Amino acid sequence: MGEGGAIDGVEEEDVHEPNLHIPGAKRLDDGSRKSKQEVLTQQVSFSATGREFATVSTEGLHIYSLDEDMIFDPIGLTESITPSAVMRHLKNKQYGTALRMSMHLNELSFVHQVFEETPYSSIPHVVKVVGPEQLERLLNFVSKCMATSPHLEFYMEWCLHILQHHGMYLQKHRGRFMRSFRALFKVISTRFEELKGMCDNNSFTLQFIEEQGRLVMGL
Repeated sequence: MGEGGAIDGVEEEDVHEPNLHIPGAKRLDDGSRKSKQEVLTQQVSFSATGREFATVSTEGLHIYSLDEDMIFDPIGLTESITPSAVMRHLKNKQYGTALRMSMHLNELSFVHQVFEETPYSSIPHVVKVVGPEQLERLLNFVSKCMATSPHLEFYMEWCLHILQHHGMYLQKHRGRFMRSFRALFKVISTRFEELKGMCDNNSFTLQFIEEQGRLVMGL
C-alpha cells in the first residue's frame, strides 16, 4: 500500500512531472492554476441591422459581427464630419466626399440635398467613391428619396450605376443587403404603378381628344 492507494493500481509517473501530492487526492497536482483575464464592459451598443454589436471595455473598443468580412470605417468617428463641412464640399463640387460625409451624419435632409445637387453626368463618378461599408446606407437613402421625389429618372440612374459598379459585391453578400433590396424594390414598384396609371389616363385622354377632332373635321 502507498499514499495513493494500492501500489499495483497506481500508474507509472512521468519523469518530467513533479512528484507533488495533496493529502487525500489520488492524482498528482503541481499547484499551477490558470484563469482567464477579466474585462470590465462599460457600454454595449447594437447596430440597426442586429448583425453587429460593439463594446467599450477596459481593453478598448471591441466590435463583433456575424459577417466575417465586416469593414470598420473609422472616418465616422472624426470631429471633421459636420453639416458645414458637407456644404463646403458640396459648394466646391466635391460631390463624392460630400455624399460620404452626409451619410455618416445619417441625416436624410443633407443626403437628399447632396443627391439633388449632384449633376446627372457626375453620378457614375460619385458612386465609385462609395465604399462597401456604406452601400447599405446608400441604398436605403436612395429608396427614401425616390419615394417622394418627382425626379424618377434621376434616381433610377443612381440605382443603375450602383448595380453596375457594386453589383458583384452586392450579389456576393446579398443576405446582408436583402432588407435594402426589398425597400428599394417596393419603392420602384410603387412609383411604376403610379406612373403607369398616369400614362394610361393621359393616353385615354389623348385618344378621346383625337376622336373628337375627327368628328369635328368630319362635320
